Amino acid sequence: MKKIIALFTSLVILYSVYHDLTVGVLPALSANSTEQEESSGPIKEENDLFTKKIKPGDTVLSILEAHQQGPLPVAIEQIVADFERLNNGVKPEQIQMGETYKFPIYLKETD
Repeated sequence: MKKIIALFTSLVILYSVYHDLTVGVLPALSANSTEQEESSGPIKEENDLFTKKIKPGDTVLSILEAHQQGPLPVAIEQIVADFERLNNGVKPEQIQMGETYKFPIYLKETD
C-alpha cells in the first residue's frame, strides 16, 4: 500500500513540474487586454522611440534601463507590449544579435 501511495505522489509531483515548465502558472495576457494596450499605449509618435542594434548580452530591459539611466516608470508587462507593437510582434526573448530594433521612450513620472 505504501508503494502505491509513493507512486501516486511521485506521479502528481512529476505532472505538476511538467505543467509548470510547459504551460506555466502565471496567467497569460488575454487578447482583449493586448488590443486595449495597443489602442491606448503611450507611444504615438516617432519621437517616443529610439532604435538600437543588439550587442552580445543585451536584453530589452537592460537597453531601456541604460537609456532611461535608472529604473523604468512603467510595468514590465507594458514594456513587453510596447516592444512587441513597435517591432511587428517580435517578443523580447527573441531578439537577435546584430539586428536593429525599436524601443519605447518612457517619460519619468513627476510628482
